[in-house]
Order: sequence, then structure tokens, then C-alpha cells
Amino acid sequence: MSTGQATPPPRGAGKFAVIAAAIVGMIIIVTFVGMNMQHAQTAREQEAGQVKPGDAPMTEKDLGKLPAKPN
Repeated sequence: MSTGQATPPPRGAGKFAVIAAAIVGMIIIVTFVGMNMQHAQTAREQEAGQVKPGDAPMTEKDLGKLPAKPN
């Protein structure tokens, strides 16, 4: 029968929680830094005048520009 007292968690539970929190934190940091690096590269390419093929206008009605010429 239960006496109403809670049993303490296993000894490794606290250590596991700290390790799990550290891993989740590292994943968040790596994702944040990676996305910022990708954004910086995209911004640099746009400032240089390079246009991704998917973003290039294909018809006369796209963004009011002439269609892209295939190479």
C-alpha cells in the first residue's frame, strides 16, 4: 500500500534531463545560425543582381517585366 510519500526519481533522471535540454538547445542554436547564414547569402545574391531561375519572370505579365531568355 502507498503511504502517501512520493518516491524520488532515479539517480540518472536529473542528468538525463540536463543532457536532453542541452541537445535541444544546441539544435535550436544550429538552426537559427544556419537560417541566418542562408538569409545573408540570399541577400548578397539579390544585391548583386542575381536572380534564382525559379524567381525569374516567365511571361510578360510576371511582375511587369519581360520574360527570361533561356540560355
